[in-house]
Amino acid sequence: MTIAGERFYLIYQEANDEECLLTIQPYQDETALGEAIQQLQMKQIEEYTIIKGKKMSATLRLSVELTEVNETKEN
Repeated sequence: MTIAGERFYLIYQEANDEECLLTIQPYQDETALGEAIQQLQMKQIEEYTIIKGKKMSATLRLSVELTEVNETKEN
């Protein structure tokens, strides 16, 4: 059982050749967290982070730099 207002956050990454997904999932108690970790192990995800803290909000900032590609056609 956690202190009122506190929870566990499970952070993990899934990646393949096409995409990379970062997940931050909150859990209210250790039982639900344990079940989630078992699910990750079944998916063969063995690297994850657990933090304990108060309810938080997040802002995602993403920067992408695009450069022009010069294409030439050969006949």
